[in-house]
Amino acid sequence: MNLTSIVFINARLPGSIRRLLFIVSNALIVALLPMYFLANSLSIWVVSILTGFAYGLIMPNILTAASIVGDQFTAERILVLYTLALSTSLVAGPLLETYLLMRFGYRYVFLLFIPLSLTSFALSFKVRFPPDPKGHRRSINTRRVLRNRGLISALLANSTYSIPFTVFTAFIAIYAQSIYHVSRYLAYFSFVPFFTTSFLTRLYLTIRVPRGLFKPMLISIVLTVIGIALLYISSSYAVFIVSMAILGIPHGSVYPLSTLMISRGTSIEERNTANSYFSAFQGVLGIVVPALFGISAELIGLRLSMILLIIPVITVAAIFTRFYLGSGLEAPRPETPSSR
Repeated sequence: MNLTSIVFINARLPGSIRRLLFIVSNALIVALLPMYFLANSLSIWVVSILTGFAYGLIMPNILTAASIVGDQFTAERILVLYTLALSTSLVAGPLLETYLLMRFGYRYVFLLFIPLSLTSFALSFKVRFPPDPKGHRRSINTRRVLRNRGLISALLANSTYSIPFTVFTAFIAIYAQSIYHVSRYLAYFSFVPFFTTSFLTRLYLTIRVPRGLFKPMLISIVLTVIGIALLYISSSYAVFIVSMAILGIPHGSVYPLSTLMISRGTSIEERNTANSYFSAFQGVLGIVVPALFGISAELIGLRLSMILLIIPVITVAAIFTRFYLGSGLEAPRPETPSSR
């Protein structure tokens, strides 16, 4: 439902209607949190469907709003700051939930997040939306956006890391337990160095927004390959933790670099549609890749399946390199607003 609302609703509606749905969706989240508390084994499906639908109308618009503030340089800094906020939530959210679960049951945890959702609802009235096209062209040409060099570059760039990352989120704790025979606590601890280096990387990018994007992308791809190789050859849990820390760096860099490619390659009017398809594509990878990896792990084992992730990473990286270097997006003038 999240994917459906992003592609078929958010990507196609004019800004005024999206703004209204954005506010309504934030209000819906406030109402749904108590429903999680009251849900049974059947109604939980309805609540989950509505939650996915609502977030499909929330997240792409936040990304778009972060990319249209001020001039291009300011917008890019705020855009990277937005990705830093995502990293902060990845660290703080699970810690807060763990703390709450030590004192309350699962049902009560949802109630304790209501103040945060109320804050989001109050702030939703302040979120900026890009203007709709003027004149006779009242809607965005979807085919033109899908052929946009900034969007294509972002999809390819993000795929170099999203493919292994979707596997990590689903399987890395299982991998740690199966290969190194550690406790569940130590297995899930692997996310701590991972998200810590990711956070520090995005903090650095917020302070120093890169002018050229290819060099940091190339470094990120190399670190991804090194990290995956270490996961395969490591014989100890300590080396495994080091590999997770290394893999956290491209996790922190690739997503903000991809959003900068969209910002530099699209006009403000096209930004929402491009961000919607970008978010939708990540959703597709999140559905398909873990399923394929699970089948592979069942057939040839976890460890061998992990090293095989290098193949799609290098393949997509080669395609990205050829396309991006010919796109004309490298080293634009960040002091001027994006106009393409």
